[in-house]
Amino acid sequence: MNFFVSKAANLFAQNRLLKFIILCLAVGYVFNSLLVNRALKYQKIVLVPPHMTGTIEFVQGKPTETYIHDIGRRVVMLAANYSPATARKQFDELLVYYAPESYPDASRSLYSLAGRVEDAQVSSVFFPESFKLKENHIEIFGNIKQFTGNTFIENRSATYRLEYKIIDGKFEVVSLLEQ
Repeated sequence: MNFFVSKAANLFAQNRLLKFIILCLAVGYVFNSLLVNRALKYQKIVLVPPHMTGTIEFVQGKPTETYIHDIGRRVVMLAANYSPATARKQFDELLVYYAPESYPDASRSLYSLAGRVEDAQVSSVFFPESFKLKENHIEIFGNIKQFTGNTFIENRSATYRLEYKIIDGKFEVVSLLEQ
């Protein structure tokens, strides 16, 4: 009879041990879920887009100033540095950055400019000197030199105002105007 009593006691002890292990696993699962949820709030997404000089970080959906500076420089360089052979291709690449609501107007004006550049054989080079980052726009000051063929046309200072918005981590140009 002692054999059956001790065997039943062993089964009850095993049952208690299994219940304790399941309880520990459940507590560990809840703790792990809370830590994962907290980690998702503080996650960083590190991107290295083509033609960029370094890493770009978004912390809680907001980009760093380095990202804004680099992408602003890229957009202005695509818009202000062109030759008859490259204008249309560069403007195609520039239009990728435009917001959907700004795209039709920008497309019309850039392709019109590309046609004039090809007809007049004008080349332009922009040398940026300073960037001022504001809340939703960037002001880029620099010098523009324009040529037709090998003939120098003008050298002047210019300031570009690049208005942008960032939606779901994507930089979108709202407008790019020379002031």
